[in-house]
Amino acid sequence: MTVRTWSRRRTWVHAEGTVTSVKTKRQSSGNTQTTVRYQYLDSSGQQRSGTDTPWFREPKRNSRIAVMYDPDRPEISEASSMTWLYLMLLFSLVLFVGGVILIVSGLGT
Repeated sequence: MTVRTWSRRRTWVHAEGTVTSVKTKRQSSGNTQTTVRYQYLDSSGQQRSGTDTPWFREPKRNSRIAVMYDPDRPEISEASSMTWLYLMLLFSLVLFVGGVILIVSGLGT
């Protein structure tokens, strides 16, 4: 998923979108799922809309969000907030470095 997202970030067009609705639905498992609907203008000035399921944050209605869309098919889009991905990458890097330090210090004794 990360590779696909990075690939899209390089080739898809970035735009600013506006959240038009936020709906949270409780599933039979007890978990909740939030769906965000947004609108954005493509490069030709045509208004488009899309939906996405945010991972961590739940934006408010009428708030601005970053959107990216396929330039060949501008009706295909997704919210492009990558904050969660960068945080997970940083956390993984810290764990990796900590593990290497533990292994190296264990080899020295």
